[in-house]
Amino acid sequence: ARFPRILGHEAVGVVESIGEHVDGFQLNDVVLPVFHPHCEECRDCKSSKSNWCARFADDLLPNTRRYGMTSRFKDSFGKEIYHFLFVSSFSEYTVVDIAHLVKLSSEIPVNKAALLSCGVSTGVGAAWKVADVEEGSTIAVF
Repeated sequence: ARFPRILGHEAVGVVESIGEHVDGFQLNDVVLPVFHPHCEECRDCKSSKSNWCARFADDLLPNTRRYGMTSRFKDSFGKEIYHFLFVSSFSEYTVVDIAHLVKLSSEIPVNKAALLSCGVSTGVGAAWKVADVEEGSTIAVF
């Protein structure tokens, strides 16, 4: 593991700035950062039968993919701070490659869009699909 790093992979945010060569996103877009990439170009991304991007499938290093695998985060001394799962959302601001962003409808309030992130879907999915919790049960999901 590489340290120091900014943790966090469950997030919803608003685009505050855009880098060069970025298409498909605008300032103030509501976005869901996801650690599972989608290049939109490979055979698997174009298929309706797959959700595993072939272009980035073996790329597990936690930095920005397109730019020499270097982190965009630096501390006050200029030392690199590493990404976590390409999202690093436990921060006020983060830098996310567009392969890790899903644009949401502007009609969805940010506080409601947060329910689409991993925390709720994983917790509900685990209780519903894996634990097979029955109606009337009392449970706690952590």
